[in-house]
Amino acid sequence: MRLILLAVTLCLAHAEVPKLPSYFKVCSRIDPNFGECVLNSSREIIPHLVKGDKMFNLPLLDPFEIKELKLSHGQGRGQLNLTLRDVKLQGLKDAYILNYSNDFNKSRNSFLLTVPQLKVLGTYNISGQILLLPITGTGNINITLVDAKCMLRNNFATQNINGVDHFLLTSATVHLDPKRMYIYLDNLFNGDKRLGDEINKLLDENWKEVFDEITPHIAASFLEMFKGIFNGISKQFPADILVPEILS
Repeated sequence: MRLILLAVTLCLAHAEVPKLPSYFKVCSRIDPNFGECVLNSSREIIPHLVKGDKMFNLPLLDPFEIKELKLSHGQGRGQLNLTLRDVKLQGLKDAYILNYSNDFNKSRNSFLLTVPQLKVLGTYNISGQILLLPITGTGNINITLVDAKCMLRNNFATQNINGVDHFLLTSATVHLDPKRMYIYLDNLFNGDKRLGDEINKLLDENWKEVFDEITPHIAASFLEMFKGIFNGISKQFPADILVPEILS
C-alpha cells in the first residue's frame, strides 16, 4: 500500500503543468523593464481573455453576467436598498491599460485602465432614498459610464500548493472615475410616468452624486468575482510559469 501511495505521489509531483496559451506572453520578474513588459503583454492578452478561455476555466467576460447583486447603505429614512438581477457588464473588450506598476518586495501591483463605455444592464428592485428623495420601483436599469478611468490596486501573496509556489491575490481595491454617467430606471413608482420621468431627470442632472452613492458598491461586487477568476487562473499555473525569473 505504501508503495502505491509513493508511486501516486511521484506521479503527481512530476505531472506535466499545462502550457500557457500562445497569446500569453510571460515576463521575467528580474527584468529591469518588467513593468513595461507586463504592460505590453496585458494589452495583447485582454482581447483574448474577454472572449473566455476553457483552458483557464474562464467565462465570457464581455458581457460578464451575474445573477444577482445587492447593496444596502444608510440608516433609517436615509437607507437605500438596491438589488440588481440578471446583470450584464458590457465594454471590457475595449479596455486599454494606460499604466502598470509592481513591487515584488511589498507584494503589490496596480493597473490603470480606461474603458470608453462601460454598461451595467439588468433588472432592478429599489426602495428607500436617493439624493434625499424617496424612491421605489421594479424594472429595467441601464447604467452607462463614459470614458471611465479604472485604478486597480492589488495585494498578493505566495501560496504553496502541492509543493509548488503560486501567486494569489489576497485583497484588491478598485476606483472608478468616469467623465460622465448616465442612469435610467424604468417603471419607477409602479409605472407612474410623471414621477418616474422627474426622478430620472434628477438622477441625470446629479449623476456625480448618484455615482458616488451607488457605483462603488456595484464595482466592489464585480471586483470580488474578478478576484475569484484571477485566483482560479493562478492556482492552475505555478509562479515560475506565470512570472519566471529566467525566460526559457
